[in-house]
Amino acid sequence: MDKPRLLDLFCGAGGAGMGYSRAGFEVTGIDIKPQKRYPFRFMQGDALEYLYKYGHEYDVIHASPPCQRYSTQTAMEHRNNHPDLIAPTRELLQLIDRPYIIENVPNARKHLINPIRLCGTSFGLRVWRHRYFELGGFDILLVPPCQHNVEIVYMTGSTGNSSYPDSFKRKEWPIQEIRDACGIQWMTRNEIDEAIPPAYTEYIGRWMMENVFASHSITRL
Repeated sequence: MDKPRLLDLFCGAGGAGMGYSRAGFEVTGIDIKPQKRYPFRFMQGDALEYLYKYGHEYDVIHASPPCQRYSTQTAMEHRNNHPDLIAPTRELLQLIDRPYIIENVPNARKHLINPIRLCGTSFGLRVWRHRYFELGGFDILLVPPCQHNVEIVYMTGSTGNSSYPDSFKRKEWPIQEIRDACGIQWMTRNEIDEAIPPAYTEYIGRWMMENVFASHSITRL
């Protein structure tokens, strides 16, 4: 039987896509920027334009709209210079009527509908990197708790995050230690700054495989 097809919007270098692939999905990524290290089928282009034209060809859609408008890493006076893409992304996803996931940073939580929170320490990783996930068309009732008693590795893109101890905010960790800590071996430091650990979406993907696609009866328009 064919694997369920997953569309990875605003895919970056493929942290989310890798997790879904490990869960058993056939992954296609799209991003406005070239992503030469994206590990799966990739197309460069406008994510929302592609979603509008071809979203119906996929069985589930993941979207990680750019977080700069919501991130605490962006100076308050500059946040309005970045687009608010969560609402327009949701509008198209609901129109296409496929199970979907919208992921973003903690400061975007109020823009998401009943999101779940995932943390690296919940999956045995040495990073916190809290991320919120809005689930459309399905629910995950049991979310693994954080384990903040473990020694964490600071990821560069989290500078200024108030949840990190001050001692971590100014330390430049070696790139390989960051890769090992978050389970991403193929990315550069800058790519990891904007990535989520694959363990997050592997958890969501495996839940979907067991509860949404268990019968593997897939209908495509």
